[in-house]
Parts: sequence; C-alpha cells; structure tokens
Amino acid sequence: MLNKSFIIINPNSINFKLAQNYLDKHKIRYYVSYEKKHLKEIIKNKIKEGIDKFIICGGDGTINSFINLIMKLPDTEMGSIKIGIIPCGRANDLARYMRIPLDFEKALEKADRSNTRKIDLIKINDNYMATGGGIGLPSEIIQDVDNFSSGLIGKFFKNILGDSLYFIFTIKKFIFGYKDIEVKSDKEDKLLAIYIMNQSFLGKRFNLAPEAKNDDGYFDVKIVKTPPSFLSNFITLSKGINGRLSELYWVKEKKSNKISFFLNKPSYFMGDGELLEKCDKFMIEIIPKAINLIC
Repeated sequence: MLNKSFIIINPNSINFKLAQNYLDKHKIRYYVSYEKKHLKEIIKNKIKEGIDKFIICGGDGTINSFINLIMKLPDTEMGSIKIGIIPCGRANDLARYMRIPLDFEKALEKADRSNTRKIDLIKINDNYMATGGGIGLPSEIIQDVDNFSSGLIGKFFKNILGDSLYFIFTIKKFIFGYKDIEVKSDKEDKLLAIYIMNQSFLGKRFNLAPEAKNDDGYFDVKIVKTPPSFLSNFITLSKGINGRLSELYWVKEKKSNKISFFLNKPSYFMGDGELLEKCDKFMIEIIPKAINLIC
C-alpha cells in the first residue's frame, strides 16, 4: 500500500535520520525537502497521478506547513487528500491528541491504513492551524526559543533539552517579565495571552482547554488577563498545566466558531508551534471537517 502513498520527510525534524534510515532499509521511497515553493506543485502533480495519501514525517510545524499548502489548492484536489502522520518532532501535539503512536514503525503501520477522521481547522486571517495557539505569552516564548537556538550553543541545548526548553523559557518569562498585550475595546485590560484552542493541550504538557475538541465545529477561547501579583504568575502556570485555568478570576473563556480582535500594537500569532504572522487585526474562524487524517 505504501507505494501508493507519497511520503515527505522534513530534514530539520529531530528524528529525521531515524525516519530516513528506516525507509532506506525497507526500500520505501520518500521525498526529502520542505521548500513550499516546489512542494505545492509536486503535490498537485501527485494528485494528478492518482495519489491521494500523503504521509508527513515531522512535527506540528511540518504538518502546519503541509496543511497551509493544501488548503490553497482547489476544493476538487484538496478534498481527496488523506494525511498520515509519522511523529518526528519534539512535542507532536496533533499526533498525541489523535493517539498516533510515537514509535516510528507503529506510526507507519497506522498511516498505511485507510481509516480516516475529519477534523476541524482554525483559520487565522489567511493562515490555518490544527492544534491551537494564540498571542501574547505563547508567541513570546516561541520567539525567545527561536532566537536562543539560532546559535551553535543554543542548538546544542535545544537538541539536549528538546521540548523542555519551551517550559524553561515559560518559567523564565514568569520570573523576569513578559510583554503585556492590549486589545482595543471599551475597557482596555492588559492581557497575558489569548489562547485559541482546537484540542485540549499544547506543548505536550500545557492542558489549557480540557473541553476543546477538534471535530465539534468550535474552538475554545481563553483570555488571560495579566495576573494580579508575582505569585499569581505561578498559580496561572500551575493551573494551565493541570487544566484548571477556568478557576482563576482573571481568566475568561468561551466556545466560538468565529471571533475577531484588534490590538493596540502588532503581535505575532503562534499556531501549531509556529509564528504564523505579525498583525494588529485577527479574524479567526473554524473550518469544520476541513481535512482527513488517517488514524
């Protein structure tokens, strides 16, 4: 069956060599690259050849890039695509939520099946995400980790610490400070973050929205005001890990299928662990049953 699939490996993923060695050993063909300019045309050509199953070896960012490519294809082409996931990233949030094995061989076996499940996507302006994200603290942490790991020493520690590095930088933000965000409204409260969630957790360990589901036609919104004291920062962190943010009076939450907000200053939106765009206006909506995941 795999010879009817198109396997794509991100060479920058943490388990790239593991994936490459296994596929080489079993003489399974694959494509190594993630240059969007070329990949879109390759995908279109593969669809014309009758291939509709695309297996992505990478993390949440790799899957995000693929999703944003196929969502720009014509409906007749995009609608036929089935997506398999081989988790090769650090957090692998979507794979974990969909209960896709983290073991390479077992994940490949699952990706070779024909069972699919339609899941919702969240559209942020002209971008899409599958898991969740937001503005404020989550985008600050991604920026800081990206800046830190751009040098040789930072890359070394990122390889050693893996996704724990994001947790370390989260604690660092709560100790040494973060940038508040302000939403334009009648009452301009300073905010720690606005989270838009399509599943219960992010970054493997942050259980921000226990009620969120990626197939119910809604996303969960968590608006977190700047905590009232230094100690409250760590209460917020603890509640965010344990799925109890709703217990805090400085957190507002709701379910929605469409929302918009306008900021006093442009901010990056973080989605699926990636910085999607920097803007001061965000139009967010759910795209129900947008993609087919093999699971």
